[in-house]
Amino acid sequence: MGARDLAEVRFAVSPVAEVVLSLRALREPGRFPLQLGWVRAVQPRVRELEWDVLRWLVNDTMGSPDFLTPRPSSPLTQFADELQVIGAVDQETFERQLVAVHGELPQGISAGKVVEALEQYWQAVIQPYWGRMRTLLSADISYRGHVLTQHGTGAMLNGLGPAITYADGLLKVDRVSDPSRTERIDGRGLVLQPTLFGPHAVIPFDVGAPPLLGYPPRGQAHLWSVVEPPSQQDLAQLIGTPRARILQLLTYPRSTTDLAGELKVTPSAVSQHLQLLRRTGLVEPQRTGKQVLYRTTELAALLTGTQVD
Repeated sequence: MGARDLAEVRFAVSPVAEVVLSLRALREPGRFPLQLGWVRAVQPRVRELEWDVLRWLVNDTMGSPDFLTPRPSSPLTQFADELQVIGAVDQETFERQLVAVHGELPQGISAGKVVEALEQYWQAVIQPYWGRMRTLLSADISYRGHVLTQHGTGAMLNGLGPAITYADGLLKVDRVSDPSRTERIDGRGLVLQPTLFGPHAVIPFDVGAPPLLGYPPRGQAHLWSVVEPPSQQDLAQLIGTPRARILQLLTYPRSTTDLAGELKVTPSAVSQHLQLLRRTGLVEPQRTGKQVLYRTTELAALLTGTQVD
């Protein structure tokens, strides 16, 4: 990595990468002790999935075709958008990468069937837990950003995990590929992607693929701990009755005026509560035309035990 490459390091989250890489945990759960809570939770639904297709998405050494994990561009990447990219892969790339990973071209498999199988898998075993997963991944990115601004890119890279080290322009990733290889970033930009299903690190399968490094996020040990959400009374004692009531009402995006009418108070009173909830990361605004609507965040979902769309 040159100086320019270091300056252009960026972070992203990929829902579809979590889908594809999670197949590893179902295949060999003993290698993923931190995700056993998820593995146990989804077992009743696993048998109903389309394994005639899914079994070809990860090989015996945990490799996957790169077209299944397109390089994400943002921490806000959406699963549906990534599915469109996978569905549009050209036939030559589709066949070449499957053969490279498996040594053969599976019969009766197509990009369309892969998209259908991934969509079914997402709905059954990832989407119900995605709010919790995304919160942890986003929190890790925030932490890495803090390290980068306080201590520099080198310190941030050296803190990504025990299998990842950086020194003198070389970012070294151990225990990933065999045989070893060296690649130059050459201005293509390095994307760092936290992933729950890469115990050490994840890199593209193809030599010369767009530079991407998946690394293990912090805080996984407690990800699947079952904690009962507080009662409405407890929540009211914690953040105050009006603010607890606002969180309860935000089952869909609503305006300050709408909430004020529901609570029978002035819009200015609601606005004060919303500003505090916003500063503490429990609600976020979204503009629709000239109107500003408020919705709850993943943090609020964890606090209240509800789901965020």
